[in-house]
Amino acid sequence: MKPARFFFLILLFPALRLFAQNAYEIQFTVGSVQHQGLLVSGKNDSEWQIRIRFFDNDQHCQRIIEQKMRAEKTNLGTRLHGYDVWDVQKKQSAADYAADNFYLSYDQKGHVYSRNIDAQGTAVSVRMTPLGDEQKKTKMKEFGWPST
Repeated sequence: MKPARFFFLILLFPALRLFAQNAYEIQFTVGSVQHQGLLVSGKNDSEWQIRIRFFDNDQHCQRIIEQKMRAEKTNLGTRLHGYDVWDVQKKQSAADYAADNFYLSYDQKGHVYSRNIDAQGTAVSVRMTPLGDEQKKTKMKEFGWPST
């Protein structure tokens, strides 16, 4: 194998670990507001979708926000870039919710770590827990996704 190809594979390997898993439970806190979510893979390795549940203090209710996410390579590693932000209950665009960007890194044991930097620049640590198939099905029901 040519050295350039080998180097490319080394750079690509961490991203492949993410794509080998197809569902993650997500947890992070912004200020005093806890966010819980479900991140699932899409039709290909670069397409993902997330639903995030949190209590909106301004609207005095619990909300579920859905975003499409695109995996991109950046100088900081793999980024899941949120776009097309949707309020699930209101069935309309969620202009008041800043799209999320998850920056992923890995330790030597292959555990994934993430920071969320939203479109307004707020940065927080994110806990990502891989889910098995049964856990994924349970969480999909919990977040109101139709059964597959």
